[in-house]
Amino acid sequence: MRTIRLHLAYQNIKRLKNIISVFLKHGFHPLLERLHLLRLLSMTQRLTGKKIAREQAELTLAVRTRLAMEELGPTFIKFGQILSTRPDILPEEFVTEFLKLQDEVPPVPFGEITAVMEMEFKKPFSELFSSIEETPIAAASIAQVHRAITHSGDEVVVKVQRPGIEKTIETDISILGYLAKAVARHIPESRIYDPSGMVDEFSRVIKRELDFTLEASYTQKFRDNFANDPRVEIPAIHWDMTTRRVLTMGRVEGIKVDRVGALKERGINTAKVAHLMAEVFFKQVFELGLFHGDLHSGNIFVISEDKIALVDFGIVGRVRNEMKARLADILICFAKDDFEGLTRVYMKMGILPEGIDRASFESDYYDTMLHYFGRPLKHVKIGELMMDYIRMAGRHSIRFPSELLLFNKCLIELEGLARVLYPDVDILAESEPYAARLVKERIGPASVLKDAAKSLADYKELVEEVPAEIRRIMKKISGDRLRIEFMHKGLEEFMGEIDRSSNRLTFGIIVAALVIGSSLVVSSRSASAVMGYPSLGVIGFIIASVLGLWLIIQILRSGKF
Repeated sequence: MRTIRLHLAYQNIKRLKNIISVFLKHGFHPLLERLHLLRLLSMTQRLTGKKIAREQAELTLAVRTRLAMEELGPTFIKFGQILSTRPDILPEEFVTEFLKLQDEVPPVPFGEITAVMEMEFKKPFSELFSSIEETPIAAASIAQVHRAITHSGDEVVVKVQRPGIEKTIETDISILGYLAKAVARHIPESRIYDPSGMVDEFSRVIKRELDFTLEASYTQKFRDNFANDPRVEIPAIHWDMTTRRVLTMGRVEGIKVDRVGALKERGINTAKVAHLMAEVFFKQVFELGLFHGDLHSGNIFVISEDKIALVDFGIVGRVRNEMKARLADILICFAKDDFEGLTRVYMKMGILPEGIDRASFESDYYDTMLHYFGRPLKHVKIGELMMDYIRMAGRHSIRFPSELLLFNKCLIELEGLARVLYPDVDILAESEPYAARLVKERIGPASVLKDAAKSLADYKELVEEVPAEIRRIMKKISGDRLRIEFMHKGLEEFMGEIDRSSNRLTFGIIVAALVIGSSLVVSSRSASAVMGYPSLGVIGFIIASVLGLWLIIQILRSGKF
């Protein structure tokens, strides 16, 4: 805790206290006490927080966590949204609650938005656009979006980063990093989930989202991918009016995909739209290897029953060829009720931990999948299936690749939107043609020859490298320069505890020496005295008492008396 205090003192200790007080208010007193964080708050704050927490006692832990994240703002909302994609480490009720986190905030005053634009382009915003609407069409925690018209007459939307958001997020990530270390230190059972690694991954994701040029590049990539597909519209990027903090793109005119009433008023067949959404998604996954990673209703617009528009490519998933093949195998096996095939696929993916009880896993897997085999596919909810499977995997400490988790999240989102449009939609059936085509291509003569040629090239390279590597090792052995290095893992905390214990022992010895020395001085009855006792001995006793009291306080505060 001392490390946190020292590091954050010059950054934002006030923000850390605010985070602690918010979680205290929402009933996290036991956790904060276990992490030794309550000491940062005053007694009044602790009592007030506990009182408010009692008023929320009827709420579940998951709901209280979501409410705390919403109150703490953009960084924690984004963190919760990313955690909602990790049902392998979070209970279902937390995933469900975190999916409710809404990234909607009051808009920034228009003057502050134009100031950002002028700072980015070094010119008045009036030179960039002939007109721009002051009222935003969307206001999120990172940016807000305004309609505008360029001097050339193009109708565009401008996405502008909120002033100061980068600094806010940087501070919050720093605090999250230290809190993650505190959790790993004081709650050993949490280490299996690697709290610091989760924060590092979140940091990489949100920093990519803060760079609008990266989003613009992905938007352009998707636009190129669908250039010859009349079913999909991707907005054009205006690169001359796009920077790291400002993104300008063509305006999309359509109806949000979840506005079923408005779609039907326009005479649009919503069942066809549901099929189209599924086809477009599986084309992204199995043909293009790059898919939109945030399929909520605000990012999909219906232009007609035969055409949709996709926007906001801040989160994108990549699927390598090997992963595409595995996903195709999974979907095909499931469609054919091939349980043994499904088991072999997951074994090939190499996601099973060492030492797993294979028999127990296969039995649990069979029981889980048996709920779904044999049902008509239209009665199988892909979201329910994925959640059941991931919960089962969590019981066996199976960790999924990030791209597979994002794919699962998108399937759940896709099914939710598609069933709003057409309750009888069959997501698995929609995926089968793409998966079957990929499997057929993979076992075709051209693909087999290509794989064989790649393997031969790898073997050739290996054969060429082996003699040189053997010579290099032999030279080191003959010259007595062969060195073996050992790395230890998990001993850092143990070494830190030894250091703290030895320091306290040394400190105690010094206090004891002061007491003994002062006693000898007092017994000597030297001339200089205070209230009849030798002054040097009195001073020694006072110092020993202060230091001893301080040591006792530190031990009590550490909770390891």
